[in-house]
Amino acid sequence: MKRITGLLLALVLVLGMGAAARAEVPAASGVAYEIFVGSFADSDGDGIGDLRGIERKLDYIASLGVDMIWLTPIHPSPSYHHYDVTDYYSVAPEFGTMADFDGLVSACAERGIGVILDLVVNHTSSEHPWFLAACAALGSGDDSLTGWYNFTQGAGEHDVPGMQGWFYEGRFGYHMPDLNLDSDAVRDEIAKIIAFWQGHGVSGFRLDATTSYYTGAPDGNAGFVRFITETARANDPDCYVVGECWADEQTILGLYGSGIPSLFNFPAADVNGLLVQAALNGRGAAVARRMAAWNESLRAVSPASQDAPFLTNHDMARARGMLRSDDAAMRTAAMLYLLLPGRPFVYYGEELGMSGSGRDENKRLPMLWSAAEGSANCLPPADADQKQRLKAGVAEQEGDGDSLLNWYRRLIALRALAPELARGSMAALDAGSDALCAFTVTDGTTVAVLINASSGETAAVDPAALGIENAALLGCAGVAAEDFVRDGALPPVSCALLRLETNG
Repeated sequence: MKRITGLLLALVLVLGMGAAARAEVPAASGVAYEIFVGSFADSDGDGIGDLRGIERKLDYIASLGVDMIWLTPIHPSPSYHHYDVTDYYSVAPEFGTMADFDGLVSACAERGIGVILDLVVNHTSSEHPWFLAACAALGSGDDSLTGWYNFTQGAGEHDVPGMQGWFYEGRFGYHMPDLNLDSDAVRDEIAKIIAFWQGHGVSGFRLDATTSYYTGAPDGNAGFVRFITETARANDPDCYVVGECWADEQTILGLYGSGIPSLFNFPAADVNGLLVQAALNGRGAAVARRMAAWNESLRAVSPASQDAPFLTNHDMARARGMLRSDDAAMRTAAMLYLLLPGRPFVYYGEELGMSGSGRDENKRLPMLWSAAEGSANCLPPADADQKQRLKAGVAEQEGDGDSLLNWYRRLIALRALAPELARGSMAALDAGSDALCAFTVTDGTTVAVLINASSGETAAVDPAALGIENAALLGCAGVAAEDFVRDGALPPVSCALLRLETNG
């Protein structure tokens, strides 16, 4: 541990200076940031978040150190959430124009940030012109559009308006009719949609509802995910595709057989998931063991894919409530998911400790730019029945070196020092402590990640016992570098990254 060079030690001290950690954060952190567009930032005073609002907040987004943003659906829709699309080739008027979108993508590119869009193709809106025309054509002999949806006669899920005896499939409700994904015409249209947005500079897509493409047919789902992935990558070999598969590990592994670059790690997320429970009970060693086994299984199925760990998203209660509003638990959870191999996703406001639970609208409350009365935050979704409990927004946390916001910045900056974390293979280390999450990640070179998940106990670090005695310290969070080097220990809620030196 004493082999740290003066140059590396100086770098660590800069990273440990709180708000100053924002300066010169390396671009390739491999961390993405989810934005629920209507709740993020409003540029025109109507209370609804929009694309220009996001662009105006890009310096803030860049200060986090993320290198990708995921935008929830931006297309026209009759709903506030926009997961029932009426036009895949345009931007919802309340969000702006195509010129605004192009401006956002260009401004992101200048900052080294890619943009991925939600691709919602399991279903459309019941108000989509395709569906309206298909319903009108039923019984007329014109089947040019009726084959785009799953219509039946005699019995079915939802009645076709004005067509007695006709029904259609809509797994998410009558207002979201399912597309017939076996239709060549539908697949051709989806390919055009993908190419259209790639032509406007998007770096990838988040796939909504992958387990519902073919209800109860995992092989069908995997086949369609393969179609989307191959279609997108034929246009752009670097296109990043990440899928929502809210299911158990075996189902997720089956979908990885499609070759999709990433799937969200739902078993590790949410209130009963591995990460939140480890943060609450201080047992980091279990995270190292289980995530190493998971990553090995993932790589066995699809070696080129990478995990997508996260705590919560727009469909889940906010992490603050799950973690009992406990500052130490929120910081520990952040360490655990932001330093795992793969591409972690941060839900907007998670870096502040925002609240929200119950109905979906509460989980999508406005980004808290400031808690001061009269601040220019977005209006909450119309049916939200909770108010934001957090009393310190971006403005209040910016200058506080000990804030959760600056903790996130330090962790993401620390991660950016270890590019091995993007695609490397993970191996758990036995540190002899339930609290210490210790593992290595190898991708040509090897880094060691050490996280003390305990909120009350110091964890001793024995480099020789861990097999990392020939390692150089990359950086720390929650502990001064010189203290870690001198004491060989991590105090509660702290972490360190080291790179193993190679012979020759």
